[in-house]
Amino acid sequence: MSEPAGNSTQPPRPSGRRIALQVAGFVLGCALVAWCVVRASSAGEGGLEKLRAAEPIHVWTLVLSTLGSIVCSGFTFWTVGLPVRRFGFGEMQAVNLMASLFNYAPVRLGLFLRALYHWRIDRMPVTDIGAWIAGVAIVTLGTLGAGLVAGLVQIVAGRKELAIDWMWFAGFGAVIVVGCAATRAVGRSAPLRRFLKGGERVLVDPRALYGGVAFRTVDLVMWSLRMWAAAKIVGVSLGPAQTAMLASVAILGAGNPLGRIGWREALVAFVAPYVLTADAPAEDIDALTAQLALLESAGEAILTIPLGIAGAAWCLLKVRRVRSGKASARPTP
Repeated sequence: MSEPAGNSTQPPRPSGRRIALQVAGFVLGCALVAWCVVRASSAGEGGLEKLRAAEPIHVWTLVLSTLGSIVCSGFTFWTVGLPVRRFGFGEMQAVNLMASLFNYAPVRLGLFLRALYHWRIDRMPVTDIGAWIAGVAIVTLGTLGAGLVAGLVQIVAGRKELAIDWMWFAGFGAVIVVGCAATRAVGRSAPLRRFLKGGERVLVDPRALYGGVAFRTVDLVMWSLRMWAAAKIVGVSLGPAQTAMLASVAILGAGNPLGRIGWREALVAFVAPYVLTADAPAEDIDALTAQLALLESAGEAILTIPLGIAGAAWCLLKVRRVRSGKASARPTP
């Protein structure tokens, strides 16, 4: 297939140093998974045994919340990208699933493959792709930061139990308002506008910014529901504010640049004992929170991986059709 017209710069491939760093991160992540498994097994019955004995409502919540999160993630990319390109709903879900699948690999290829697809098929300039992905990262980090701050404010205030009340909503809302205002101010700066050449629209357009925050907030709710269901299955009691905080921690762990495997599970297992309010022995709490971290992560993977394979197959078929001339790449707007 010929190079996209008017856009000769290809999205940069992962450098050798980055690949080596991610491979090392993958190896360490596997070691962290092993640590979680040993910790989870220290109290006898593991998460898989508990999953087999779980109530159907909790299992269905685990699965359906994952599906809801997948859809919300796709809509986040779709919404933030509206100022620079209008994508098809189904196409965006397929590309997002492909990217999610390849983020499980030893080298996280999801971001590169996403950028390469839109460069080839949608003929998007690299500056627009970079600004779009940066916009998604900003609304994601802003929403997760709001979820963490909403819980931390209550911890600093000396509350014994976290609760979703006026204090939680005040902390969450304050971070969102300040973050959106700062993002729009930066997006309007002259140096950034000269560099992005129109791509900064994803940072200043209200429908892109606020719409992205709205979908990421619903996504956080879906992650919280999955965390709650996993906690119910393993026998841990979590309130809504606690699940929201652990869900924020899990998303941050899953998005770290060193790799998808292990880091998220270890981070949740490490943070969860400080969020729980239980009188059980420390050894039991450590085992239960490790089971929680592993089961919550497995609840996502069991749906994301097969759907990701389907999304990758769809994207590959689309690329082959364009290369063979049976379909045309979208014209540059």
